[in-house]
Amino acid sequence: MTTNHRADHHRSHRFARLLVGLLIVAAAGYTASFPVAAASSAQPEPPPSTIAPDEEQGIIPEPNSGHEPREAGDRGGSLQLAVLAVIVTGVGVIAGFVVRESRRNLAARGS
Repeated sequence: MTTNHRADHHRSHRFARLLVGLLIVAAAGYTASFPVAAASSAQPEPPPSTIAPDEEQGIIPEPNSGHEPREAGDRGGSLQLAVLAVIVTGVGVIAGFVVRESRRNLAARGS
């Protein structure tokens, strides 16, 4: 094996380990939401309303006409904010790796 081939091989293994790590973190985050879903489904939900929405209001509710999030899985709750933070962080980390790798490749071509 040449030195360049060895470096490429090492780089591909490092990328594979990173990908596996990210998949493990994503799976852990996905499974962490199950206790919240189980706890929220334990309470009986009211039957869906069959009454048509008020003609003045329409289908889309007015801003600030709902309720504050009561559980982590509610719209705007802490679980949704945590998922947003994980997604934004993950995209930022991936973008950082792409930029770093492209700079390394450009530097290697320039030498």
